[in-house]
Amino acid sequence: MLNFPNDSLNTAQIIFQSHDQYQVIFADRSVHQATLAGRMQLADTLPLIGDFVSGQVYDQDKFLITTLLPRQTLLTRASNQQDQAIAANVTTVFITMSLNADFSTSRVERYLTLVWDSGATPVIVLTKTDLEPELLVQRQLELEAIAFGVPIITTTSTTPLVAREQLNAYLQPTTTAVFVGSSGVGKSTLLNILAAQQLQSTKAVRGGDDKGRHTTTARQLFYLPNGAALIDSPGIRGVGVASSTTTATAQSFPDITSLAQQCRFNDCQHEQEPGCAVQAAIANGELSAQRLADYRRLLRETEYSTMNSRQITAAKIKRMVGNKKNLRRR
Repeated sequence: MLNFPNDSLNTAQIIFQSHDQYQVIFADRSVHQATLAGRMQLADTLPLIGDFVSGQVYDQDKFLITTLLPRQTLLTRASNQQDQAIAANVTTVFITMSLNADFSTSRVERYLTLVWDSGATPVIVLTKTDLEPELLVQRQLELEAIAFGVPIITTTSTTPLVAREQLNAYLQPTTTAVFVGSSGVGKSTLLNILAAQQLQSTKAVRGGDDKGRHTTTARQLFYLPNGAALIDSPGIRGVGVASSTTTATAQSFPDITSLAQQCRFNDCQHEQEPGCAVQAAIANGELSAQRLADYRRLLRETEYSTMNSRQITAAKIKRMVGNKKNLRRR
């Protein structure tokens, strides 16, 4: 039996969605094609991968979705100035990144903010570490410097059993996990390793620039033998911060938020104000200027995500006035 919110025969989980076509799975692991009831098609919130829904079976093997059940978590990102839902009811997010040209600590910071905001727990998976082993220690140190307390798994293309053992430590029967990351970093490969069968097709990255090739074109949820649910998703190149809370952003930058509490002024912008603990940490090498720049950029993006153009302009003016005020404190 799967880990469903209740034992109702009319409850199912979305495991595939493409436009208005769905597939759902029941607690007995039977899979049905599904469609939305008329009033559901007009609802503001539509079901997506990971959602639990209720409805009724018709024509023996089809399911009519009539109700979207409450979500426990929701993972979203910003795309073209709009929030885009990735998956619902996810408990664990595997932030997947390869050791080659795809590596980016700034992207990890963004993913961490999205994950903390969703209510899920992040795990960083660094793949293809056998391709450039001389970089592994340095990359691990860079990740540890920005991902305080977040587990970091390293995998190679030659040791699938080791990868399975490491990932399985975070895949309990009650877990619903999702792989997120760029194309070609090995998300589908890891899914196949965990399932011990070829569930998704895979391709190598392009030889010229290490860019990934899209093999997964739609999100799909699979149940592993131990009962854990795992979602494979298409590659994401741009990780826009959706309407994430400032609390989630602060959780991604605990070093800066801790230092900020030591600043002389409560409204310190960490520019040139006297008694700024953040700038002092940069001066003595405890904090990098790039880390502060990433923090500011993410805060601004978070703030602007819920504003229209007029409100964004007003916020920029307010920030400029605040900077001049802080300069007068010197």
